[in-house]
Amino acid sequence: MELSKFCPRCGKETDKLYGNEKKLCKNCYPDVYTLLEIPKEVEITICSVCGRMKKHNEWIEAYAVHEQLAEKFQEYSEEEVEMEIQFWEEEEEMYARAHAFKGEIETFYDTKVEFEKTQCPDCSRFQGGFYKVKIQLRGEGNLDKVADFIVDEAAQLTNKNRKDFLSNIEEVDHGYNFFLSTEDMNKKILSKLRNTYNPEIKRSYELIGENDGQEVYRNVVSVRIE
Repeated sequence: MELSKFCPRCGKETDKLYGNEKKLCKNCYPDVYTLLEIPKEVEITICSVCGRMKKHNEWIEAYAVHEQLAEKFQEYSEEEVEMEIQFWEEEEEMYARAHAFKGEIETFYDTKVEFEKTQCPDCSRFQGGFYKVKIQLRGEGNLDKVADFIVDEAAQLTNKNRKDFLSNIEEVDHGYNFFLSTEDMNKKILSKLRNTYNPEIKRSYELIGENDGQEVYRNVVSVRIE
C-alpha cells in the first residue's frame, strides 16, 4: 500500500516531494530553495565604438541584446538547471526574466539590466592613432590602385580581428604612408603585395621612445612599385 505524500509547507497532497533535509512539493520548493543565484541588478559592459561586449576581461562578438544577455547569464548557470531568458523595457529601463527549470520544478527571477558603455582597448588605440608599423608606398607604377589594394586587405583583416586596423593614411609626394596596428597585419599585407605586384621591399626602424629603460622602435617598411 502506497502512502499519500503531503507537502509540509502548503499541506497539499502530491505524488513527489523535492529537496534534501526539508522536502517540499514542486510549487513550494522554489520559495524555499534557490535554483539560480541571480542578483537583482546585472551590468553588461559594451564598447561604445565597435559594440562588442566585455566578458571575463575579453571583448567578444556579441552585438544584439539577446546575445549579450545569453552571454551574461551564463555566469549564473547551474548544473541540471535549464534557463530561458526574456527581456523587456519599462519606463526607459531594461529588465530580464530568467526562467529556471529543474525537472518538474520551475520558477523565474527578475532583474534589472544596466549597460555600461566604454571603449575597448582596440578602439581606444584606433581613436588615438596608435600604430606599430608604417608602410611607405612609393614608385612609378599605378600607386592609387596599389593603395586601394592595401586598404581593402586591411579592411578584411579588421573584420577578422579587431586588433588589426589601419589607423591612418597619408598622401605624400610620390606615394602614400599607411599606419598599421600590428606586425601580424603588416606581414599578411606584404605577403599579398608580393604575390600580386612583386614590389621591392626594405625594412628599417625608427626610435619612438623608451619603456623601462629599453628603447622602443617602430617598424618602417618601404614598398616600391616599378
